[in-house]
Amino acid sequence: MKKQNKPTIIFSAIAVIIIICFVAIWWLNSKNIHTMEDIKKINASATFAQQDEEYIVYFWQATCTYCKQIENDVIEFSNGGDIPIYVVDMQNKNNESSWYDWEAHHKKFNKVIGKMEDGKEVWNDGINIEDFQNNQEIAWGIVADEDNQIIATHNTAYGNEAPESAEEIEITGTPTMIKIKDGKFEEYAVGVEETLEMLGK
Repeated sequence: MKKQNKPTIIFSAIAVIIIICFVAIWWLNSKNIHTMEDIKKINASATFAQQDEEYIVYFWQATCTYCKQIENDVIEFSNGGDIPIYVVDMQNKNNESSWYDWEAHHKKFNKVIGKMEDGKEVWNDGINIEDFQNNQEIAWGIVADEDNQIIATHNTAYGNEAPESAEEIEITGTPTMIKIKDGKFEEYAVGVEETLEMLGK
């Protein structure tokens, strides 16, 4: 029986180790999330139906400027693997019913506060425009409609921030996150700062 020489054995061992390293790197890389598209998408109706003990459902839109601000943080969190994160695409027709009803909100809370006459603002009796401009609790916008009425638009939502089922979800804007633990509502966050806080940032 012919003996293999030592350099051939060493070279073969090194080649095997290099191949194993490349395969390991490829495998780890394939497990990592690189874009929002790599994160598992679910419908809003499945918010409470995932099998994990604890997870976050992220209500997102590809066109949302605020979502783009936290994109890298969401991807980093997803790669951390401590708590799974699922994405609900709020531009998907399947999720339309989970939007807050802004139309009904504006019908209920908007106020006619004056009218435009000859290019000038004429306020209704008892209206002080500063009451709207300086309100710390409600975000008001002032617009004139096609009938020259001046409308104070009420832009502070009263959505359900503690939904107990998918039917109770009212997404007022994105980014929004809902944390679920043991199949039940745990925590709610809307806006950049609040969602980053939920991610531990």
